[in-house]
Amino acid sequence: MQTCLGIDENQRRIPTLGMWYLKPIDRWRLFASPSEAKLMRWWHERAKDDENLAHPADGTQWKKFDEMYPEFAKDPRNVRFALGTDGMNSFGDRSSTHSTWAVILTIYNLPTWLCQKQKYLLLCIMIQGPK
Repeated sequence: MQTCLGIDENQRRIPTLGMWYLKPIDRWRLFASPSEAKLMRWWHERAKDDENLAHPADGTQWKKFDEMYPEFAKDPRNVRFALGTDGMNSFGDRSSTHSTWAVILTIYNLPTWLCQKQKYLLLCIMIQGPK
């Protein structure tokens, strides 16, 4: 999607805002293998240490969510995501007014050592534009 076409000093039409949506569902084939499916249940089947916060499943928010939605919590295969975003200056110039924002889904079902690996981060939206 591109909107708000502007005109630069050379009278060229330039996009001032662009958004690309990448469907996360296209990446779910990643979990079709039995070994990947087992990793998605790791958080439920692991040995728990009640004294340490070792995984988001140990946190109070996860437990509160389970209390609020018991039907969802029954099946450990249900996927839990975190949504994160961060902006960057794609041209590396400090004075540039153009920026790019990435929206990324992180899968919290996975073991802690895999949650932030590139293979399991799902880029779902890229937003580019001025400022």
